Amino acid sequence: MRDTYPPNNASLGLTTFALAIYTALSVGCATETSEDVGDETATSDTGDGDGDTGENMAGAPARGIHITEVEANQGTAILIGKDGEWVGPGDRNAFMIRDRDTLVRLQHTVDENWIPREIIGVLHIRDEVSGEELATRTRPLVVEGPSDPKKLDSEFFFSILADEAQPGLSYWVELLEAGGAVDPGVEALSEGVNVTPDDFELVGYEQTPLEMKVMVVPIHYTWVDPPTLVEPTEADLQLVHDDLLQTNPLQTVTLTLHEPYEYTNHLTNLGSLLGPMSALRNNETEDPNVYYHALVDVRGPAVNMVAGIAQLTGDSKDGASSRVAATVWFKQNPDLPPAGSSGTIVHEIGHNQGLQHVFCPGAATTAAGPDPNYPHDGGTIGVFGFGIRSFRLYTPTAAHDYMTYCGNAWVSDWTWNKTYKRIQTLTSWDYAGAPAGGAAGAAAPSSGMAPKVPLLVGTLFADGSEDWLVMMGPAPSEEQLGSEQRIALTRDGEVVVDLYSAVSRLSDHETVMLTAPLTIPAAELAEIEGIVRVDWRGDNHPVALESLHVDRGVKLDR
Repeated sequence: MRDTYPPNNASLGLTTFALAIYTALSVGCATETSEDVGDETATSDTGDGDGDTGENMAGAPARGIHITEVEANQGTAILIGKDGEWVGPGDRNAFMIRDRDTLVRLQHTVDENWIPREIIGVLHIRDEVSGEELATRTRPLVVEGPSDPKKLDSEFFFSILADEAQPGLSYWVELLEAGGAVDPGVEALSEGVNVTPDDFELVGYEQTPLEMKVMVVPIHYTWVDPPTLVEPTEADLQLVHDDLLQTNPLQTVTLTLHEPYEYTNHLTNLGSLLGPMSALRNNETEDPNVYYHALVDVRGPAVNMVAGIAQLTGDSKDGASSRVAATVWFKQNPDLPPAGSSGTIVHEIGHNQGLQHVFCPGAATTAAGPDPNYPHDGGTIGVFGFGIRSFRLYTPTAAHDYMTYCGNAWVSDWTWNKTYKRIQTLTSWDYAGAPAGGAAGAAAPSSGMAPKVPLLVGTLFADGSEDWLVMMGPAPSEEQLGSEQRIALTRDGEVVVDLYSAVSRLSDHETVMLTAPLTIPAAELAEIEGIVRVDWRGDNHPVALESLHVDRGVKLDR
């Protein structure tokens, strides 16, 4: 039986969202909604307790305080206002996602002669399609001085819910005096910058639907005694779901729990699971945008110091069989959440989305093949991050991109934008008018994905061992096939046919995967007595036929 887990996707609801932030802070006030704020001014003066008389300024524009930034954060910080002005799309660093909860927060400075007091922050939002102004958000805050971007409790912050986060939504924010007895010195403060922008301007949500589908495959590992079986709880799957949701620019994540898959061989290289996962995937689904992810319990955190591995996948439909990965499922205590394994799943699916590693100088292990284009020093995320489920704030210089091997992992704006484009492409295949095959926008064959043919797949590990598998799957294109690794099929010591293969490296940049179409009829294949891999140097590497596994779904031409 398969269970699908699409719970609580991109919205928690305003009350839950606000209260969760409040709980995470343990200080300050939660965002609230109201119909109007401060539209009346008291008519009588009130003493300030020191014998002086000050004007009651309730609802008046706050003086001496300057809004410097308005940030929208759905995972990565995007400035939508700065120094009183709207920041338009041409000056933004990342995409805004519709139908996704959004934290809006302000940064402010104050005059040198600032007088600490309560100020009311107000977020106004309007649906430009209907012209309807939605419920106003307010936050009262005793302002002692300038805000600290690392501390939410020093700032004005608000929430926009997923169902409100639509392409036509516009906003403006203002800061108001709270009222009551006000020190006469307040009137001497500067007018400040208490409004940003001057009128409603678009928040800037994109139209694009963005979805992710993951098939979680628990491995029944029978080589060990007693055998192990990964049995994630609903809470475990919720954690994985939320981690994927928070760190990827999308509206929904659908996790489906597969029936257990039995693996009987000694697992000395985690990459050995990827061939069987490709075969399983090709046998079961025609959907090119589903990620198959194996979870295996080896009674430890890693297999030969590898906790996760994945294929680096392009953005074409014909790359469907390579959308596979494997993670070692490890819980130090059955009662603890699998936080480490969940983070590994996010990292490995990142590889499936085409991401390379990101270099981090503080990592215990050097990441293989880091992307030289990563823009932020030391693998840090570069801008503030925020978890729409964890309600945790991640700082630009202390948090690291989740494609590093450093701790305190989160998503950078750079990775956010790269995965946005990949998720956009894969999601488009589920909607009318999507290209029939190949990359989004590319010319596609009328038949859609390439037809499945028998494939000979070899996995070459750094320790010199090899796994070989015959399975069904889309044939590599002519451009992908080459002679870097040839596969010779022999009979009576003579080469019957030379197969060219497509060569790819897994995410560890050490493990090599070869894929060659089996282009000879079944009758001739039955007479083959030997298989020899010929590398780029011309050296021969015989393949032990008894170790060759033929998947149950293979169909050979006669």
